[in-house]
Amino acid sequence: MSSEARILDAALACLRSGGGLTMAQVAEKAGLSRQAVYLHFPGRDALLAALRARQPAAPDLDAAPSARAALGLLIAAQAHADPALAALDEPATAAQARLARCAHVAARFQAEGALVPQLSPAAAADLLWSLTGPRLWRDLVAGRGWTAERYRGHIAFLAGRALTA
Repeated sequence: MSSEARILDAALACLRSGGGLTMAQVAEKAGLSRQAVYLHFPGRDALLAALRARQPAAPDLDAAPSARAALGLLIAAQAHADPALAALDEPATAAQARLARCAHVAARFQAEGALVPQLSPAAAADLLWSLTGPRLWRDLVAGRGWTAERYRGHIAFLAGRALTA
């Protein structure tokens, strides 16, 4: 295993243990010096970005045959997020990308004539953005002990009911 992989595995283990994430903790967990960790990652932000990059890629919403199928992909992607990483604040760029995916799904519902008339596509995107956020996921999965599958099913049901006529 490469040093970089050891560092990333150690960082994830630190996050999962709930003990925080400092470069010193990561170095100790990886069995490396702090200098070795800094050779690979210039700081905590770079380390967190590399951890986030290990997450599954965003779903291809255009490949879904319908708005409802795209909604399922969107929610499934959040349902299978790593709990340790979900405990971190979502970077602004990731939040904006998630909002764009939500807007895409809302626009598909509107194009298919399935969006409830009381919601504009922008309002529907905002609702989806809230329902697929890491905070709600963290509250239900990590905080309340829901499984990823339970989260996926309930949030898909709730979002589907809220958006469709």
